[in-house]
Amino acid sequence: MENDRISRQAVLFFLATLFFALSAMPEGFCQSAPVKGLQLVLSIEKGESETPHFRLEFLNVGQTDLILNLGSMLANGRKQYAYAVILKITDSQGVHRQFDLIGPGGGGVEGRIDPFVVPLPGGATFSIPLELNKYWPTASQEWEYKFKPGTYWIAAEFLGKGVSEREANLDAKYVSLFPYWEGTVQSNELRFKVGK
Repeated sequence: MENDRISRQAVLFFLATLFFALSAMPEGFCQSAPVKGLQLVLSIEKGESETPHFRLEFLNVGQTDLILNLGSMLANGRKQYAYAVILKITDSQGVHRQFDLIGPGGGGVEGRIDPFVVPLPGGATFSIPLELNKYWPTASQEWEYKFKPGTYWIAAEFLGKGVSEREANLDAKYVSLFPYWEGTVQSNELRFKVGK
């Protein structure tokens, strides 16, 4: 009898803890699954803006150290572009769009281009800010796309690949030898609003 009472109390305690943990999560938050030790977590950053800003965290949830190729760096690393991150956004009408990072303007790139390589040891986290005004829906070629007031859903996706010997600069061919994390991993999906 005593054991049954203790078991019931343990179950009630567990359910109460689960309820409070779930209620503390941000609205629209849903845990994403890690892929080969890498997990993405997308969150909304607070701030005054017509369209919200986001932060994407890369979590190495495994014990093995990882190396990520996030995109490209220009001007000896002074400008960094995480081209390997795309945004998947759905509007309130159910229309899905893929958004890609807008690159440097000015009709071409002059000077040195290096891979944007990030080492991520086991248990480490790396994060980047994501601003919607720096992305456009290239797949649907809506170059003048504007977010109208309403509700949207967003998830980020990382497309991991290696750096080929051709992509590495002559004085940095060694970067093509790194064991890069390769594959595709998606973040949690968040609901956000634009406008009042």
